[in-house]
Amino acid sequence: MDLKSLVSTLKQIKEKHAVSEKTLEARAMQDFRVAASSNAAAIAFYQSIASAMGGDGKSRAPEWAKSDAAQNAARLHLSYLLLTIQRAGGATTKQLEPALLAHIAGLNAAGAGDSAIQLRRDEGAKGGYTPSGRKRVPDHEPMFWEQDLIKQDINSSIFVKWYGIQHMIEGGKEWEPTPGNADGIYQNTLLPYYRQKKDPLAIAYWETKIQQEAQRVTSSNVAYKIDQFNAVRRPQLLWTRAGEMVAIGQRNRGMNEMLTVIKTFPDHPDLADWVSQMEGMIGVSGTTTGGSGPVAQPSPQPENPVSN
Repeated sequence: MDLKSLVSTLKQIKEKHAVSEKTLEARAMQDFRVAASSNAAAIAFYQSIASAMGGDGKSRAPEWAKSDAAQNAARLHLSYLLLTIQRAGGATTKQLEPALLAHIAGLNAAGAGDSAIQLRRDEGAKGGYTPSGRKRVPDHEPMFWEQDLIKQDINSSIFVKWYGIQHMIEGGKEWEPTPGNADGIYQNTLLPYYRQKKDPLAIAYWETKIQQEAQRVTSSNVAYKIDQFNAVRRPQLLWTRAGEMVAIGQRNRGMNEMLTVIKTFPDHPDLADWVSQMEGMIGVSGTTTGGSGPVAQPSPQPENPVSN
């Protein structure tokens, strides 16, 4: 065997394979960009691949494919897949921040109609009769937040499997794998970045989250859910927001907020842990261990509770 010739042959094969892989990667990226450009393009792209892979049932459901829920989910899944590929390729959070915020805004907009759909479902489930005398049935119009394309891990994406590009999404650090998990995107990617640069957007995230959860529980109009939110969940969110203030350098303000939460909710199940955390942050003299002075005595009511 001519070893020199063999080495040359293997080298040529490796180079040809590398070129082939680069071509496939470029084609995949281009296909994803085109498909993510609109709802219609995204759902058509999804259906074509689902059909080629043997179908998953939904590809043969015309009414499902026509729904805003399915189309928005397909588009946002593809746009997040593109961001995931960029992240794995070395893109920084600073570079991806605008696109991530746009993606989160897109999720919120796409899911905004779910409450109305749920209301129609609830009304249908109650029974009764229409003006024409027909019995009402639950409305099965798809809801955005129920879609698998935004609930499933991007690693199991039908597009990743079809193109065989698992290697293109591996290695991304501080990254949320689920396209529809806005909280995960903040927790894994955006908040660490905001903390690093001491950006008040970290606090804004928790303020928005408190408002959104309050709105959801209020819209439920269920007394025990509202009471549970006011007594347990809201204090937890207020405490976490205060901790975020400390994390971005607003130490005294954050500790004042923490003390307010402790004094306002003395019966909270997390109280012992909260007190322990504060004790670890306060020096023997009662001053903050790294702050500019003593912690002021706050007023006992941090936020207005949700009313039922």
